[in-house]
Amino acid sequence: MPLEMKENLLTYWTITGRGHQNVLLLHCTMGYSGAWKALIENLPCDRRFLAFDLPGHGKSEPWLDQGDFHTISTNIAKSFLKHPTDLIGHSYGGTIAVRLALEVPEMVRSMVLIEPVLLNLAFRDDPSLKTKYEKEHRAFEDAWRLGDFEGAAQAFSKHWGDGSKWKDLPRRVKDLMIQKIPMIKAGEHNVVGDHYGFSELGRLSSIQIPVLLMEGTKTHNSIPATNSSIQRRLKDTSRVIVEGAGHMLPITHPKKTAEAIKSFWRSI
Repeated sequence: MPLEMKENLLTYWTITGRGHQNVLLLHCTMGYSGAWKALIENLPCDRRFLAFDLPGHGKSEPWLDQGDFHTISTNIAKSFLKHPTDLIGHSYGGTIAVRLALEVPEMVRSMVLIEPVLLNLAFRDDPSLKTKYEKEHRAFEDAWRLGDFEGAAQAFSKHWGDGSKWKDLPRRVKDLMIQKIPMIKAGEHNVVGDHYGFSELGRLSSIQIPVLLMEGTKTHNSIPATNSSIQRRLKDTSRVIVEGAGHMLPITHPKKTAEAIKSFWRSI
């Protein structure tokens, strides 16, 4: 599959399917395009699915602080939008999807936001949530400040992993998380912080497309609050909660995730 320069970074991407309706998939931080495989297999084959590795992920070029990570990632995503497209964004990928809907609305037909980490919206609506979040993530911040990437990865996975305990993860999975944990900090200014201004009054009100919000019942408490904050700001939303799923629900529960997406697409 292609590996080409986009935004002055080598970017890897894949295409699955031959349908006329385009779908762009935006993965989570520390993820990669191949993680969508099981979900795509459970979605209609008459669509054309395009997935790419964000900078510093998968087979794309390593991230060496080449600029604003969110802006560069968004611009790379824009380069794939040739016709009105259905977006599926998971976690950090959901924040990029929302930015695309704001910046190139004519190219976005619909959005599926799976556990979007626009936590700044929830913090704006209820500042006490940010205090709670910071307390819960103190172990991650402490390890990061000490340069203890393994400790930071372990603390992060407790809240944002697939539900597995750190001691039970294969060594290769641990090593990958340790290697990629700096990417959490690279994107943090549009998650915990709001560098782009997502939470500003009226910022999201221009989004008129249908939006499906998804979350698991075992996810971090900030996600239901974030989805509620998104619903308050957008005109046309629906919401699905997947029983037994955590933050990685498109990977751990691909069939249930696909069923919700198919139902959503049939409704628009």
